Amino acid sequence: MTKQPVRLLLDSGSPRFVDEVRALPDAARFEIMSYEGKGEEALKGLIPQAEAIYIYQHFLPAELIRSAPSLRFIQKHGLNCKNIDLAAATERGIPVATIPLVRNATVAEQAMALMLACSRKIVPSHQAVVGAVYREMGIEPIRTAQREHKGNWPKIANLVELKEASVGIIGLGDIGMEVARRCRAFDMEVFYYQRQPHPPSIEAMFEARYLPFEELLARVDYLVLVLPHTPETEGLIGARELARMKPSATLINVARGAVVDEDALAEALEKGRIAMAGLDVFRVEPLPASSPLLGLPNVVLTPHTAGGSAGSRSRDRAAGLANILRFFQGEEPKGVVNRH
Repeated sequence: MTKQPVRLLLDSGSPRFVDEVRALPDAARFEIMSYEGKGEEALKGLIPQAEAIYIYQHFLPAELIRSAPSLRFIQKHGLNCKNIDLAAATERGIPVATIPLVRNATVAEQAMALMLACSRKIVPSHQAVVGAVYREMGIEPIRTAQREHKGNWPKIANLVELKEASVGIIGLGDIGMEVARRCRAFDMEVFYYQRQPHPPSIEAMFEARYLPFEELLARVDYLVLVLPHTPETEGLIGARELARMKPSATLINVARGAVVDEDALAEALEKGRIAMAGLDVFRVEPLPASSPLLGLPNVVLTPHTAGGSAGSRSRDRAAGLANILRFFQGEEPKGVVNRH
């Protein structure tokens, strides 16, 4: 690294992102430029000076990329590059790199934990063991060996496998992509829905196939919600949508509680219209004692713990900054998505 690379933070809507990157130890190795709070014209004035861009949520269209003659590297904070004109960057020979974010991975892990808890009936299995229900069942404990054991002695019903099951991810953004990766590791068939389908190259990368919303609801064994809560998505999953799902299907929500009509969900679970639900988020948190979801045997509830460990956000910011340094030090950067 022969001189300080110019560094532009492209996120006028996220002052926290700007402040947290500035606070990192490696930030001292850059000349940090930010237009935060100054508007689009300030961005247009700064970008011609930039040698590297660390972009989060802001759009980076072709005209901005072409207006930056010194630009050599673009680092995306996350995996989803839909806000970057990859073709324009590739045309100019500018590598665009992504990084898997710890905070996104933790939400994906929570989704998988809920899927496994529902499919493998972890809660009733645990309760059967700690409650020593074998005594009520008249079962005598035995000393086990390789071929001597009492498999599923509580007779837990409806145990199923994730292997070869289908999953529908609503919102294949950064978190949805992490969910897709993990589902593929379980040999699941991955489908997704969002307003704009991904290009074939992204679908191939995550082995995910787009389906229209109504078709997705009716097709999949597991429906995973990872989309943001907006006026358009409030109550997205209600009685009509739940009725479209298979009676054997499971709903997983690690997005926001208000995306689901909880009363309609409780009724669907109680009447067996869907098999199970795994929920980490709720319209009101903590979940009130009056909630109809409490006490249902076919629901797994966790107290919004998907956010991850303390410090994960700082680690994510630092990983992107380190990757930019790697490039300017002549090393191979990680996660480049537009190699020739």
